[in-house]
Amino acid sequence: MTTTPWALISGGRSTGKSGTASRVAAALAARGVRVGGVIQDAVEEGGERVGYVATRVDAPATRLTLARRGAPPEGTRSGAVHTVCSFAFDGDAFAAVRGWLRDGAGRHEVVIVDEVSKLEVSGEGHHAAIEDALGGDALVVLVVRADHLFAVVERYRLEDAVATLDAGDDAGLPAFVDAVAAAVSARSSDAGGGSAGAA
Repeated sequence: MTTTPWALISGGRSTGKSGTASRVAAALAARGVRVGGVIQDAVEEGGERVGYVATRVDAPATRLTLARRGAPPEGTRSGAVHTVCSFAFDGDAFAAVRGWLRDGAGRHEVVIVDEVSKLEVSGEGHHAAIEDALGGDALVVLVVRADHLFAVVERYRLEDAVATLDAGDDAGLPAFVDAVAAAVSARSSDAGGGSAGAA
């Protein structure tokens, strides 16, 4: 069981989870909350999903190709390829993203992890960095596909989230951001650090 506060963004496939996570990150940053982590966007060509690209939340110009359908991303070392379903994942890129997450958990008040799926439940992908973040001081926002939610909650021994948001629910976004910012502020106050930018 984790004692680290966490929040949840969830939705089905292609419901805009990454876009919602990006808007949450921007809204929290606008309130003075230090936000890190990763946004993982799908890459589509001709209406078909062909890969995934990771963007570092606190340095948006920093992007890595995590996976391509059928063949590994260009430049992937042969020993670093992991195949899941029809996608070839770059193990070195995942290692770099795990570094972003660990760095974010050490320097920021909120860490966004997009997306947590069966790859992480199986102990691969972002798994080790998620475990580290959930044992740290930052509030962790997990972005989870709805059909993987039960497995993720079980895998990471999660209890009640401080806030939940359905992907694409822009009307619910302000309340979600308020709840996350309030949890950050309360955690900071409990630690003697004063306000974290929440109203």
